[in-house]
Amino acid sequence: MKDNCANFFAALLLLSGLIYWADAEAELPPETRWADPSSVRLDVEFPGNGYHATWDLFRCACGDLLVRSELSIPGETEKGETLLVAGRVVLSRGFGEHQEELGASLDAPALMMQLALRLLERSAPQGPSAEKSVGEVTVEEPINPIHLDSGSAAGSFWAPWSVQGTVQSESGSKRRFDLHFRFSTGNEGEELAGSMRLSGLAEYAAGEFPLSAETPLQDWEISWRDESDPLAGSVANTATLAELRALLRKKNSP
Repeated sequence: MKDNCANFFAALLLLSGLIYWADAEAELPPETRWADPSSVRLDVEFPGNGYHATWDLFRCACGDLLVRSELSIPGETEKGETLLVAGRVVLSRGFGEHQEELGASLDAPALMMQLALRLLERSAPQGPSAEKSVGEVTVEEPINPIHLDSGSAAGSFWAPWSVQGTVQSESGSKRRFDLHFRFSTGNEGEELAGSMRLSGLAEYAAGEFPLSAETPLQDWEISWRDESDPLAGSVANTATLAELRALLRKKNSP
């Protein structure tokens, strides 16, 4: 009986050591930045009556970016996916009648993701690795505006602006945030007060990209960020995402 108890407690101590080791491994490196997540779910409640967007953003180790969108206005909701491949080709599907308007552009999610990251950087400047000590956050900025730029669209939120909310740990590699952003809009001397809520969950551990390399392209609308791209005429010969990626690895020559 004593031997069995000793073996049991020895096994329990070993398990405890393994659990501690696993938790330690799950902690984020101190150099991790807010801008480094592998995936993010971002919910934005815009000014107005019932304007809301949910974006799920996924980064591929290959460099691609997938955005799954759910955009809501009173009485109407649109869902769709947009995939940026090698920073050059935009694939989109599922936006219905608003496909051309909503599917081919990443400006809205890119700008709102930039805004969320800027607010997190100001609210918790020590970064996500030290987030456990944050909890409630409050920032008041009387002078400096926030400038955003997606490469094809830009915007600014003028001072004074403020943030109140929470930044919390969901697990060793996940960070949850809920930020109420109040800002000034309009021309200088004609500012109006505005507000929005940005909330979500950021995953900082590497994860599997939702689309496999063998994803067929037949159901996607395809556009080029630069219509004069020398490879634009060759995309019709690609049947899968893997083939498109291989095409884009070629030199930029006709």
